[in-house]
Amino acid sequence: MISNTQADPLQTIAQDTFTPYVRGLYGYDSNLFRLQNDQAAMAILGTTDTAESYHTLAAGMDVNLRISRQAIKAHAEFNQTRFNKYTGLGYNGRDTSLQWNWLVGSMATGDAGIAESLTQASFVDIKQPINNLIRTRKGFFHTAIKVGNPWQVKLGLDRTNLSNNAAIQQTLDSTVDTVSTGVQYQTTEGTRIEWVSQRSDGNYPNPQIVGLAAVNNGYRQWDNGVKTNWSPTAKTQLSGRLNYTQRSYADVPQRNFSGITGRVALNWMVTDKTTLRSALYRDIGAVTYPTASYAVIQGVALGADWKPTAKVAVNLQISHDRIAYTGDPGFVLSTVSARRDQLNAVRAGVSYNLLRNTTLGLVLQRGAVHSNQALMSYGYSSAMFNLRSEF
Repeated sequence: MISNTQADPLQTIAQDTFTPYVRGLYGYDSNLFRLQNDQAAMAILGTTDTAESYHTLAAGMDVNLRISRQAIKAHAEFNQTRFNKYTGLGYNGRDTSLQWNWLVGSMATGDAGIAESLTQASFVDIKQPINNLIRTRKGFFHTAIKVGNPWQVKLGLDRTNLSNNAAIQQTLDSTVDTVSTGVQYQTTEGTRIEWVSQRSDGNYPNPQIVGLAAVNNGYRQWDNGVKTNWSPTAKTQLSGRLNYTQRSYADVPQRNFSGITGRVALNWMVTDKTTLRSALYRDIGAVTYPTASYAVIQGVALGADWKPTAKVAVNLQISHDRIAYTGDPGFVLSTVSARRDQLNAVRAGVSYNLLRNTTLGLVLQRGAVHSNQALMSYGYSSAMFNLRSEF
């Protein structure tokens, strides 16, 4: 690691660093394709054995570089994942990003950057061994301009492009362009309140076939609301956003959505070594279900972080989600109600700093989904053991 201890008091920017690393991961999943029972497994996989193991090897680097009052952050990782039984699912992935944190005088700050990742898609909705790699490309520009203490005006431009290499999933290819504006008020104690208006335009170049109809999933979404960050005491922090969200589809107005979305999170530092976390949320999420373009996800999560020694860290989280697949155009006549799932999950992890720059980690997870649709309920258990070493 190469470092420069000189600091700029006008910016909260880390010292110059160049950190190459390698990491390895071994994973096990008792139900990789999220199948309901032995009969479903036999029909799709030809066996009742739904378990699979895999390993990942990766090498990468993180860079933080200051040039005068500007900062450049870069990340690059290339990884290789191989499966034990379903060898055809193996893939080579990557995760790269470049970000410029800029500062002009004492009035304007912001960031701009690009990022790209390539990774395997989830098997949750397709429920079969299809190797579908998702490439995600992002570009962004954000700025905040002071208009007199304690006020700031904000502007953001974001573009996200998703592409799938599996032919049956290419109806999910999309480009989402987002423009956001806001006005932020910050008190002398550090409390921030921001009024935000955001518009997102989603474009899907490949029509989705539902029944005999070709459906264009393009949409426009407005999110208008407030964001806040407040520390009522030295050991508690409350953050949240509350929006009124409207999504409209020109081609399939049956999929239109309007309602309250948002997230409220509370962190409480019980002691210097223990922190309790909680979150309550409701939002629109992307899905790969055949007849729905989105789902409304609402839930609650509780967690705890414990650091008994300087080398050991333990975390635990439990969550309960209700998932309503409401983005169905209703072109196919059916007496079955829209799909609704309940997901319960528990996750526990522990990490240990074996050496100064080497960390061992173990993550255990168990989850269960109960659905009102046939063959959509499932349970699973997973374990991941990982090692990361920096140079």
